[in-house]
Amino acid sequence: KVQFFLGNYEEMDFVDYDVVFAYLSPVVMPGLWAKVKSEMRPGSMLLSYEFIIPGVEPDLCLNIAENDPFLYVWRI
Repeated sequence: KVQFFLGNYEEMDFVDYDVVFAYLSPVVMPGLWAKVKSEMRPGSMLLSYEFIIPGVEPDLCLNIAENDPFLYVWRI
């Protein structure tokens, strides 16, 4: 079962999410990572289109086409 929510990530509680997808400014990625690590359960995933989390190696990098940005995946 899939549900999609659009909103301010700072106001959302990630505890019940298995996957969070982000397409956010690189400036906020460290704060998002801190929130994800404190709220998401083990086995859940953070997906980020185009932007990395500085200092945190992604578990997976997907690239559909040669000149397209990557989709980065971190397993919690």
